[in-house]
Amino acid sequence: MFGMTDAGFTLLEVMIAIVIIATSFVTLLHTRNQSITAADYAKRTTVATLLASERMSDIENGDFPDTGQDSSNFGDLYPEYRWKTSVSDTAYDNIREVKVEVLWGKEGSERSVGMVNFVRKKE
Repeated sequence: MFGMTDAGFTLLEVMIAIVIIATSFVTLLHTRNQSITAADYAKRTTVATLLASERMSDIENGDFPDTGQDSSNFGDLYPEYRWKTSVSDTAYDNIREVKVEVLWGKEGSERSVGMVNFVRKKE
């Protein structure tokens, strides 16, 4: 009537915009959750690697290790981590193979970091 043109959005246009925004929001939340999970895994793997290195260093600096297996935890500082060691003979009497494994997580979904080294008898 007075030169009015159709201005504004139709209901369909608004609904399509809401669907696009909602889809983008869900995708961003999913990506954020994946980033948090990856960062947590990286942190735990780094701590486990350092603990395994420390355990291996303790074995290397101690007396010549006896063959067999042992396991324990890291005490109150790292209660969610535990270690296992396995010492076995090699073809040489003065060298033993030492395996250290640091584990974390619940049984059935445990994660671990392992390290292998050869320890020579000190003379």
